[in-house]
Amino acid sequence: MEQARIQIRLTGKQFFVLTGITGAKAVVGLEDPFRGTLAEEMPAEVARIEQELEEAGYIRLVDGEPELVPQLLEYIEICSRALLTIHLAVDDKQLVVDDKQRSRSSECFFYYSADAVVKAELKYIDHMLMYELEEIGTPAEAWMKIMSSLNLQERPKRCPEQLKLPKGKLWQWLNGEQEASGAAQTLRKEGSSEQAVTRLAEAVKAPESYSAFTAYYRLQHDWRVEGIELLRGREANWVVRPDDRHDQIREASVMEIVRELGDVISRIK
Repeated sequence: MEQARIQIRLTGKQFFVLTGITGAKAVVGLEDPFRGTLAEEMPAEVARIEQELEEAGYIRLVDGEPELVPQLLEYIEICSRALLTIHLAVDDKQLVVDDKQRSRSSECFFYYSADAVVKAELKYIDHMLMYELEEIGTPAEAWMKIMSSLNLQERPKRCPEQLKLPKGKLWQWLNGEQEASGAAQTLRKEGSSEQAVTRLAEAVKAPESYSAFTAYYRLQHDWRVEGIELLRGREANWVVRPDDRHDQIREASVMEIVRELGDVISRIK
């Protein structure tokens, strides 16, 4: 019988201590929550976290050494040993709740093993960052859930040309840190058509959704990283593909977006 999937909620310190117990050297998405703690304070702090974990039923002490309960051990080992990790951040401004438009932001890391994927969703609960861990199935099943999270919606593709902005300028434009006229002028200097500039400006002015998809592939002593960003406006979908100096921006159909996402995985392997 298939074992029931459970959700496990951890603080950053609990997650970090658990990965240390399993011998992990680095986990994508998990920064050192003990940064700034004095070296002489660390043993007592780690002991306190281990006590929290024991009281929660996540670990038990065997001959004085912490040991993870079986299902948590499986989750943490997948996170600790994942060759492939996908980071997905989605800001969806078109969510409708009780007939009212809401904005919803989510951020998740997906840790891949050969036959299972663990999702860690980041949530702030009582002003504290928590990691909600859950196994979400096979790699194929996880991919379908990632596609669902992106909430892709078809838009007519009217401008086939590729636009180019200095790296980071589009993000500044979206966040109001870059004047629209300045960004538009930069695009025109790069030879972009007026139609393409106008359509992109409309999407930036009233975005329905903005997503960042980043894949990390573990090498022996380093990580290979690739990613794209997706902007959906009322009239068009845009794929943003960064290189060393620029953001390459183009309109895309849903099928092309799915292909681009798959290409991100292909490029890092």
